[in-house]
Amino acid sequence: MPGFVHTRGGARLPSLAVAFAALAWGLWWIPVRWLAEGGLRGDWASLAIFGVTAAAMMPFILTRWRRLRSGGMDLLLSGASFGVMMVLWNHAVLIGEVVRVVLLFYLAPVWATLLAAVLLREAVGPWRMLAMALGLSGAAVILGFEGGWPMPRSAADWLGLLSGALFALSATLARRSENVPGFDKTCISYIAAALFALFLVWIDATPGPSGAEIVAALPLVLATSICFILPATLLVFWGAARLDPGRVAILLLLELIAAAMASAILTQEPFGWREAAGCGLILLAGLAEAAPDLRAARRP
Repeated sequence: MPGFVHTRGGARLPSLAVAFAALAWGLWWIPVRWLAEGGLRGDWASLAIFGVTAAAMMPFILTRWRRLRSGGMDLLLSGASFGVMMVLWNHAVLIGEVVRVVLLFYLAPVWATLLAAVLLREAVGPWRMLAMALGLSGAAVILGFEGGWPMPRSAADWLGLLSGALFALSATLARRSENVPGFDKTCISYIAAALFALFLVWIDATPGPSGAEIVAALPLVLATSICFILPATLLVFWGAARLDPGRVAILLLLELIAAAMASAILTQEPFGWREAAGCGLILLAGLAEAAPDLRAARRP
């Protein structure tokens, strides 16, 4: 689930970096569920993962605190939105169906278009209108019309939508502070994620893990934090800074494909015509969203 996309040329290696990161994010739900099954139930998995990641970055945070302060409110809000989004998304895939959560999350282009129009005063052109129509149609197919209007019918559905909206907000605010390095945004994001997960654990009644469960989960927590989520985030920031936004948007759709295929293979969750149709419509929405940037990048 990466963000904060910027433009600066194109190359094969940055494209591979973004593609690898998108595939990694598409499989992110697997270690999260493993940790929950191992005793880190509820938001304890998020607290462990993001707490370790924030701790690993703390030396860099302490040496860059003046730069972080100079980023202003946009850096703080964009990073905090991204961090809260990651925790809510983790919670959603623990209590709901992976495909539904990921597909509803990928309505982010709809919210991004609306936020760009309101906060950045950007015009909503025909391609973006088409992307919004396709995205909302995909959501309607996924949610179904059995109970009347296609509305979210579970906490996981709502969290999938909310996490997508927060992703769009973080990316929109990041565009207002595009001179701030992606590394600084990463620092704020993981601090915010760790603090928000700690807050949810504090207010939740879910029993905490035992000492034995913590010790048993520690290798997977370290591997997930240091070898999985942190490299994937840094790779997407590095690659996206060197590609046009349209190419990045298309490469990030690999996350949706990876999540859908992995959940269909590894879980007993339903994946029928409704999920396939919703997936297709939302993929088309992502392509429509990327079309203007791709056309602009091809102009001499």
